[in-house]
Amino acid sequence: MKSIALNLDFLGTVLLCLSLIPTRQLCTGKHQNTRAWRFLGALIILFLLGYAAYGLYLFKAEVGRLDLFVALILFGGGIFVLSVVFLTRNSIDQLTRMAASARHRSLHDELTELPNRNHLHELIDLAVIQARESGEQFTILLIDLNRFKEINNVLGHFYGDFLLQKVANRLQDNERPGATLARWGGDKFAVLLPAASSQEAAAVASQIVACMSRPFQIEGHSLSVNISIGIVTFPEHGTETEILMQHADIAMYEALSNQVDYAVFSPVSNRTSWDRLLMAGEIRQAISRGEMSLVYQPQVSVLNGSLSGVEALVRWNHGEKGEILPGEFIEVVEQSGQINALTVMVLEQALRQLSLWQEQGAIINLSINLSVKNLHDYEFPVIAERLLRKWQIDPGRITLEITESSIMVDPGRVASVIAALKETGFHLAIDDFGTGYSSLAYLRKFPARQIKIDKSFVLDMLANEESAVIVKSTIDMAHNIGREVVAEGVENHDTQVLLKRLGCDVLQGFHICRPLAAADFEHWYRNYTKRNNLTEPE
Repeated sequence: MKSIALNLDFLGTVLLCLSLIPTRQLCTGKHQNTRAWRFLGALIILFLLGYAAYGLYLFKAEVGRLDLFVALILFGGGIFVLSVVFLTRNSIDQLTRMAASARHRSLHDELTELPNRNHLHELIDLAVIQARESGEQFTILLIDLNRFKEINNVLGHFYGDFLLQKVANRLQDNERPGATLARWGGDKFAVLLPAASSQEAAAVASQIVACMSRPFQIEGHSLSVNISIGIVTFPEHGTETEILMQHADIAMYEALSNQVDYAVFSPVSNRTSWDRLLMAGEIRQAISRGEMSLVYQPQVSVLNGSLSGVEALVRWNHGEKGEILPGEFIEVVEQSGQINALTVMVLEQALRQLSLWQEQGAIINLSINLSVKNLHDYEFPVIAERLLRKWQIDPGRITLEITESSIMVDPGRVASVIAALKETGFHLAIDDFGTGYSSLAYLRKFPARQIKIDKSFVLDMLANEESAVIVKSTIDMAHNIGREVVAEGVENHDTQVLLKRLGCDVLQGFHICRPLAAADFEHWYRNYTKRNNLTEPE
């Protein structure tokens, strides 16, 4: 009898220990921090302590009442099972909450807490189904922050993210009732407007532009952020989510290209964007296949008519379309991220040609155009210096032409790259002067040897007195700060005479000579120097 009691008591003790494990968690409120659960845990512990004390008493008294031991064992086991049930239920609730939290995170942007791309995609899918059933339309606005990449580079990613949060908050404050604002990704946001036409969406877009026109305060500084908005409507501009968002992106790009606040998608813009996409792919192949070539346009001195230098201009020798001028493809090259590769290719071809001319005894100065993307690339000066060494060219023979507008984009970064190019020994020129917004104080400090007047003023100066005044003022201003002036777009003799009277230093244009391939330029150069009794530049 005693052995049986001992065995039963041992079993009860085991159950006691097992029941204490979940009971401890109940009592501490680890799974459910409420008074009710803590009270239940305390009651269970009291019962188990009583059970343990009474079991010890029976063991010492050698009482053989098996039915009492069985009852106590069943009670301990019941408490254990009850605890497990409660904790299992609590764990299920916790897992449910964890799953709900995980789904929320998967459908919302971590930075702004707005619905993310996946969530918006689901909402548009649902809107498509509902609109098909009801026959109603809905509209999507795709919003892009213009030049956000530059802002991010200047301020750093921390303040870039901070700006995105402030933009999201402002868009939420001005959100139309019933609309859904989402972060589409990067610096793009989207608005889903149920039961709205393109006209209603345009009104909403105008409100968004107005609310975004107020500067943002970042570390005590006012920062203006411009936006471009693309608008599409179901079913007019697409009947599937992917097509709608693709068309919204095209419309947004058209708004950016045309420098307007918003644009509604049109098939014409779709065709244009498709052509540009195809062209970007063709350009990549053209660069790798060597289909890009250079022509050289002479620049002559007004003082004595001697050759001042040549400007290297790129041409695309397309297999089907023939020769394509830069105005038709340079913008696509820049926007597709291939401008650095193209500039390096142009620079190497030009230096190789200078090296050949140098071997023939012709020392010629050369001008090359740079893109704003080149001025943001810290590696470009290193590459340019390496090419100079490769082809044994004096950097003082090379003038790098920089557009006026590109100087003002991220001036700090541009100044750093320009300083490195200047230190290498390159000369610098400001191209298309008069079309940007550079201050005279900045131009005075900028290390440019030349200022090139934009050809639109030169072409118009005979017929338009205002253009002639602008040209004269530019020449006088440039001379006053010690800069040489180049006028491009000289198309006739009268323009050449007028520019000479106004004191221009160098002339370039079709009246002087059209851009020529290297071999044709060599022929022109020999005839020109012989005809004018000139010596080659040194």
